[in-house]
Amino acid sequence: MLKKPSNDRRFDERHPGTGLVIRMEEVEIPVLDISIGGMKFSMPNGRRTWKGEEVAFEMASVHWPDMRVAKGKAEVRAITKDWVAVQFVRPPYDLMKMVSRHVATLLWGDKPYGY
Repeated sequence: MLKKPSNDRRFDERHPGTGLVIRMEEVEIPVLDISIGGMKFSMPNGRRTWKGEEVAFEMASVHWPDMRVAKGKAEVRAITKDWVAVQFVRPPYDLMKMVSRHVATLLWGDKPYGY
């Protein structure tokens, strides 16, 4: 088992965000990594943010194109020059369904459990 870095506050395992995209303010952004509690993404050029800001987004999945776009809100928890880490705020069912299907697909293959 890998030891978490001392500055890592996440409780949930991170998984690659490959195939997930979010839309914020008409800009499409690939998800770098995701967990059931939040995600990390690249900050779009020209956009500034700060710790504690609440951002609204829509998430879509390349793996699940028939799934409804999931709307959500998240609080900015960490910022670097390369990425922004956010924690989901009161995540709706559609968002949690998309995240859980994404993670299940990564762990157990295409369409596990009959999804």
